[in-house]
Order: sequence, then C-alpha cells, then structure tokens
Amino acid sequence: MQFIKLTALVVCAFTSRAMAAAVGGPEIQELSARQGRPVAFNVAPLRTPCGEGTTIFCSPFPGSPCAGNFDPIQASIVVTEAAGNCHINLYALDNQAGNVVQVLNTDTTGTCVFTSIAEYKSYEIICN
Repeated sequence: MQFIKLTALVVCAFTSRAMAAAVGGPEIQELSARQGRPVAFNVAPLRTPCGEGTTIFCSPFPGSPCAGNFDPIQASIVVTEAAGNCHINLYALDNQAGNVVQVLNTDTTGTCVFTSIAEYKSYEIICN
C-alpha cells in the first residue's frame, strides 16, 4: 500500500511539472493573443432614445470577427464596452453585404451615433 501511495505522489508531481512547462514562455503570449476581446454596444430603432435599445455582447479575437443581423433595422448605436484595436462595421444590408455604412472605432465608447433614417441592418466586430 505504501508503494502505491508513493508511486501516485511521484506521478502527480511529475505530471504537474510537465503541464506547467508545456505553457511557459512564448506559448503564454500566444494564448493571450488568442483570447477574445470584450466589446459591447447598444443599438436602437427609430424613435427609441440612444442607449435604450438592445445591447449586444461579443468577444472577437484576431482573425475571428463577430457578426450578426439586426431586426428591426437600427438607427442609433453607442459603444458601451470596448477593447483596444477593435472596430465595428455597420451595413445597410443583411449578412454584412454591400458597402460599410458606418465604422466605429473602440475609442468612441459612450458616444451616440444616430441617423435620421433607420439604415443599420447588420454588423461586424473586428479586432486586430
């Protein structure tokens, strides 16, 4: 019985060191770079005050944007939370089709962007 306990202890100590060594140095920086960056924004349709619509949360990471469609069409947007090096593209068509109507950098947090006509039908959040 003593032998089994000692063997289990040695195996645990060995594997914990091996696991710790597997994610050291450059690997930690790479894993950190792949972490999602939190972004949140609020969109509102016509005749709804800016910031009192639907809040959308997303955590995109480089090479993998977040995207979606709005229903109904939205007329205002305010970024409520943003990580650095990200921007939000707004489109007049579903599924991010057509030209980008508006681009919001993440440094616009708290600023309402409003149009007098509802034109935002889809969005894409991209982080570098």
